[in-house]
Amino acid sequence: MSRLFIAALLLSVTVQAQDAAKAPLAGEGPDPWFGTFSIVAFDPATNELGVGVQSRAFGAGAAVPYAKPGVGAVATQASANRQYGPKAIALLEQGLSPAEVVKRITDEDPGRDSRQVAVIDTKGRSAVYTGKRVIDRNSDPKDPVHLGGFAGFAAGVNFSAQGNTLASEEVVKAMAAAYQAGKGSMAERLMDALDAGQAKGGDTRGMQSAGILVVRPLPANTESTVERIVDIRVDDHEEPFKELRRLMNMTLGMPNRLTERSAQLAKEGKFAEAIAEQKKAIAINPRAEQLMYALAQRYAQAGDAKLALEQLGHAIRRQPKQWKPQAAADPIFAPLKDLAEFKRLIDGV
Repeated sequence: MSRLFIAALLLSVTVQAQDAAKAPLAGEGPDPWFGTFSIVAFDPATNELGVGVQSRAFGAGAAVPYAKPGVGAVATQASANRQYGPKAIALLEQGLSPAEVVKRITDEDPGRDSRQVAVIDTKGRSAVYTGKRVIDRNSDPKDPVHLGGFAGFAAGVNFSAQGNTLASEEVVKAMAAAYQAGKGSMAERLMDALDAGQAKGGDTRGMQSAGILVVRPLPANTESTVERIVDIRVDDHEEPFKELRRLMNMTLGMPNRLTERSAQLAKEGKFAEAIAEQKKAIAINPRAEQLMYALAQRYAQAGDAKLALEQLGHAIRRQPKQWKPQAAADPIFAPLKDLAEFKRLIDGV
């Protein structure tokens, strides 16, 4: 190997190493969670605290929300200081109000002008800080990425909606109205608020990631160990809210409720409606073989042997040890037991 070739190879390796050294690591450089809208909330009826967030950046649901049962919730965004979350929770535990907490953590932060943070406690009190640079950069022609938009918040009893680089102030106003008008669980109300904000334009850059976090203190004398009752996020998706709502419905047990309703409708002889409800359950959790088995039951009750066997086959192939014996003993499938396809599914012949 010639000396000239070796020298050229060493030079190439050195240049590549220098370039790699210059490349920013994850978490370095300009924070990607600029252009984010969120909502923090407390429900005095359930003692639940929650945060919902959306951003045109990867993984905002992992970076923005913090919450501790019985204490408070935090959304840290814009050039998100991830220390704001744990620091704010600790200060709330010491008895400081959200306003005092926000002042303390921003006063101690030299980068506060580029931050936005919201804090709420279990008295329903909230406070929001939006740094000067967060507001100014919306109209700064020298800023090549985050031009235009609105930065601010809309607060009400037991909640606050806030954002930056938004289409307009109507984004946070719509979020506030939707949350106040919501009738479901906290997670559902947070989801409704996010949808309402997006309907008004949301983040001017578009959509990519979203998340919902809801926590609740453990009830007295309970065997449950779950305080984070909803903890879901979509890190990278063209339609993050569509996927987030699906995950929320899974977490809240919607497929089981739909299956129960489907079974009741079938008992009433409303087979078309029963099948439609069961298909909704499968759309939420398409990999659940128990939902496929239930759809097979609905088809069997409706007298559609072909589709009943098709769905039963899907369930059995996924979990044969469970569904073969259950189907063999299931009176709903009694009319199918003499069919060759049913025997093949159950007996493997």
